[in-house]
Amino acid sequence: MARKGLQAGFTLLEVMIAMAILAAMALAMFVATNQTLNSKASTEGRDDATHAVVQAMNRIAGDLEMAVMIKSKDLLGATYDGEYGLEGQEQRLDFVTMSHARFLADSKESEIAEVSYYLVPMPDEAGLSILMRRESTEVDKNWQQGGIAYPILEYVESLRFEYLDNKNDDYKKFWDSKSMDFNNRLPEAVKITIETLLPEDEQKSTFTTLAPIQMKEPLNF
Repeated sequence: MARKGLQAGFTLLEVMIAMAILAAMALAMFVATNQTLNSKASTEGRDDATHAVVQAMNRIAGDLEMAVMIKSKDLLGATYDGEYGLEGQEQRLDFVTMSHARFLADSKESEIAEVSYYLVPMPDEAGLSILMRRESTEVDKNWQQGGIAYPILEYVESLRFEYLDNKNDDYKKFWDSKSMDFNNRLPEAVKITIETLLPEDEQKSTFTTLAPIQMKEPLNF
């Protein structure tokens, strides 16, 4: 009589070992994928924050490039009540610029505007500030009032302006174009330094740029 062939199979222990190996491999793939996605999100967040800083600095530099000192009533008309130029401190900057953008062709405004940059405390974030930009098309002696103010950068730890004096070839902490010290002049350039807290960074990051001013002598005609 022929013997029936033995049927080969897996034991319960072998099946459990195989399942444990598959589970370990799946867990490893999940952890690796999750780390990759978290790293991607962190990198994108840092890139977006860096881009925001660069955009803010470019905005300030663009306004400063077109800064002017005005001593002409014909340019300002009825709002003229003195001469206007640049008043700068370490953490605040007020000046007149020709960088104002007219969005409506028939609007009764020119390219000349007052512009201010300064910090205000950031709500619910101790030690951090918001960088504000103020613009007014009504140029008058009220340097720090009027117009519209809006935020251009958050999570700022510090802001510093330094003013290049081409006569002494050094940087000043303060500038007032109407004072006798600067004799109706605008600075050669303004160094802008912003320290900000980027996402998931324990230490602050520092950004610096130099904004040259094209028209340094007064407009008087």
